[in-house]
Amino acid sequence: MQAMQSNLTEQQQAARSDYDQQKERRAALTNLTLRVTESAVPAPTQEEIDLTKLGLLHPDEKSQGAAPEMPAVAAQQEYLASGEGRMEPVERRDARTPPPPAHRPQPEQRPAERNVPRPPDSDKR
Repeated sequence: MQAMQSNLTEQQQAARSDYDQQKERRAALTNLTLRVTESAVPAPTQEEIDLTKLGLLHPDEKSQGAAPEMPAVAAQQEYLASGEGRMEPVERRDARTPPPPAHRPQPEQRPAERNVPRPPDSDKR
């Protein structure tokens, strides 16, 4: 009976340690989220978009700049699960830099003879 009591206490201590580590990781992610949110520039309102289209508001007045972003969700989940590494903000690509061009497959090219109509009697023999 005494061995079971001490074993349960060890299990409880291990569970408490795991809980405390998870709590610290969640707090680190929460603090990172707050830092990123505070440095973010809000999305333009519809009024600001309309004024920009009319040339009454210069687009650079609301540029996103290089505000940091949160790491990918998968990286955050991995951090919460394993606790390895540190969570740091990811530098945002410049808003004016266009994304890399996506690869677009070309339409299928058919040989010229496929486009030539057949004589009406060519299928009958």
